[in-house]
Amino acid sequence: MIKIAVVSGNIVRVTAPEKLKADDFRTIAPQVDSILAQHPKIRLMVDFSAFKGWENMEAFQHHVSFVKTHYQKVDRIAVVVGHDWQRWLAGAIKAFLQLNMRVFDKNQADEALRWIETEGAAA
Repeated sequence: MIKIAVVSGNIVRVTAPEKLKADDFRTIAPQVDSILAQHPKIRLMVDFSAFKGWENMEAFQHHVSFVKTHYQKVDRIAVVVGHDWQRWLAGAIKAFLQLNMRVFDKNQADEALRWIETEGAAA
């Protein structure tokens, strides 16, 4: 199951499981919406280092829908990856959505969090 935790203020850490399920996004949507009710923009650290894919097409569609609904409310996103294909996918998403995003290798999680916490950090 996907995990979400408020690190501090508007900084949120999301940890993806090996397989994302459609229900994962139904579960975290109210949590994210609650955080957004308190902060107009959030900063995300998303740990995809253990992620291997989606359980099925429905899970992928729910993921895309969740991102589409929420991405404009993200000030900055650090993506922690464990595989080269994840780095490529994050780069494609950054290009299409024009996000302030940086990708970090799985051994750079602390650096990713520092970047998220730093005021005015550029991509």
